[in-house]
Amino acid sequence: MGLSSPAKAQLWDYVATSEFGNVYYIDPLSIKRKDQVVSYTQLINYSKSNESNSKDLQSIVQHKTNDCDVNRFRISGLIGYDKKNAKGSIVVVELEKEEKWFNINPQKIADIIHQEVCNYK
Repeated sequence: MGLSSPAKAQLWDYVATSEFGNVYYIDPLSIKRKDQVVSYTQLINYSKSNESNSKDLQSIVQHKTNDCDVNRFRISGLIGYDKKNAKGSIVVVELEKEEKWFNINPQKIADIIHQEVCNYK
């Protein structure tokens, strides 16, 4: 995964907005499928009214993998930016060392994204 300018070659398609005003996008050009496992890149633009969000962190690009058979996902890495749409300075970089999977709860943002990437043609 290149960390120098990860958002340059991406095309962001809107997926959903959370109840807190956070806006979720996926890059359809990044979607790769191997059987029922799909990897892709996701962008989250945080709402200014989200009090749990650091003021320095306005957007995050996540590299994710979803297992479409068992309704779970994992995040292999993320890069956080101080401006919306993965612009400005990088303020955080995290790479996962372990394969930690999260179950997807029905009718939540993760489920909407899961349906989008698992049904992508």
